[in-house]
Amino acid sequence: MLKAVLARHRFATFAVATLAWSWACWLPVLHDIEGELFKSPPGVLALFFAGAYGPSLWGIVLAAYFDGRDGLRELFGRRLGTTVALRWSLLVLLAAPLLYGGALALFAATGGHPGPANHGLWPWLPVIMLVSLFLGPLAEEFGWRGFAIRQFDLDREFTRANVLIGLLWAVWHAPLWWAATGTAISGMPVTVGHVALFVAAVLGSTWLYAWAWQRTAGSVLVAVMLHLGLNSGGTVAAWLFPELPASEKPHLYAAYVACVWLLVGLLWLVLRSRGRGRG
Repeated sequence: MLKAVLARHRFATFAVATLAWSWACWLPVLHDIEGELFKSPPGVLALFFAGAYGPSLWGIVLAAYFDGRDGLRELFGRRLGTTVALRWSLLVLLAAPLLYGGALALFAATGGHPGPANHGLWPWLPVIMLVSLFLGPLAEEFGWRGFAIRQFDLDREFTRANVLIGLLWAVWHAPLWWAATGTAISGMPVTVGHVALFVAAVLGSTWLYAWAWQRTAGSVLVAVMLHLGLNSGGTVAAWLFPELPASEKPHLYAAYVACVWLLVGLLWLVLRSRGRGRG
């Protein structure tokens, strides 16, 4: 009986379980999370990661609970051919340099001054990407794109699906807005403007993920790679300009959000012109 009720509301079940799990892990240690995450005490770090893996954990658990082995095969079994996988992986990894390069250009054009670049960062790029892989992409994508997006018919519900998933994704991060690290606005004052920028960034990103997911037959791998590119790109952009004043960080983030939505708009126009756009 309970399973039948939950099965009729799979997205809501996933949302409640994921929020409850992650927030229960994060809230007790919120103010003990260090700005340099790995300097946090071991117990704090363990709860931080337990919460971070909430989406993927519940995506996997609920896929198995509702559909058994078929659900897990659907979650893990979507494989692309080697050539297609390589092409899409390279394509989505290029999204980060495009977006952050555009954001820095817009930031400078509107009067921002990032300060001198730390070019000694570049040899550390593989390490940044490896760490980023375990901080967000693997922790989240088996939930957002592995499970949640499959609960919608994107041919008919593209906008509705992206709004609901995007809002859930943004709200899921909410406790970490008050932490020293964990989101793009962590460490900034928690104001309506900063939260609005964060929600706008997540909603725009959700559209990009959905298009990539659709055009790769529901590949979680491509979603993981896109998430990896955007997360590691944000880390590189922050560390590349260590002297950027704290007062300028919201300005740079606003430039990034503008570039995300510019890319969303351009992709929508291109796909619409080919008759494959979604509202």
